[in-house]
Amino acid sequence: MRRLATLLAGAAILVGLTQFASASLILQIQMGGVDIRYDGTNIVSAGASAPDPLTNATFLVDHALVGADTTGVTLGLSIPGVFNIPVSGGQVSSAANGSLDLDLGGGEFLSLTLDSATVSYIPVFSTVYFVFLGSAATIDGQQLPYGLTLGDPVSVSFSTQMMAPITQSGGFVSSFLAAGTGEIQGVPEPATLSLLALGGLAMLRRRKSA
Repeated sequence: MRRLATLLAGAAILVGLTQFASASLILQIQMGGVDIRYDGTNIVSAGASAPDPLTNATFLVDHALVGADTTGVTLGLSIPGVFNIPVSGGQVSSAANGSLDLDLGGGEFLSLTLDSATVSYIPVFSTVYFVFLGSAATIDGQQLPYGLTLGDPVSVSFSTQMMAPITQSGGFVSSFLAAGTGEIQGVPEPATLSLLALGGLAMLRRRKSA
């Protein structure tokens, strides 16, 4: 148990570090209860069932709370082609065309296609960082609650802690399990901005509860 405790690690996945061009508002979707798994090839969601049940999806506009969904929220995540992460630390690039599917229940959802990523492993104090750099994500479809609509550019990040020591083979990381949180960030579309102009965040909350 002592060895397990000393080998617990933190992981952060950052998909796309693009700047939000001169936008005055930011739309954030914070995800709780995220579980991920790496099998030596892919990073995928890895809950008790597929897709991964989340504890919540919380929506904010310009860092102000709009509302939170806590029932029937699931995440499907796939980052393909992540090979040969050095145990000693270093960077590798993933394949393109990963996916993120956030299901909010009741016909509400968000689907993204993820671009190629740079994965960095930094073994400092048993801490693991997986950092994905690229043009972030393409919106394939969305029907969000609270009258919200996500616009480009979009970034996605995950911050997780290892649930067990990593395994390795031939000097490369071969597997890990991790759990934590995630965030999707973009610019509100004009429809959302119009709602804000008419009634602010209170109107968005009322639209969800109506």
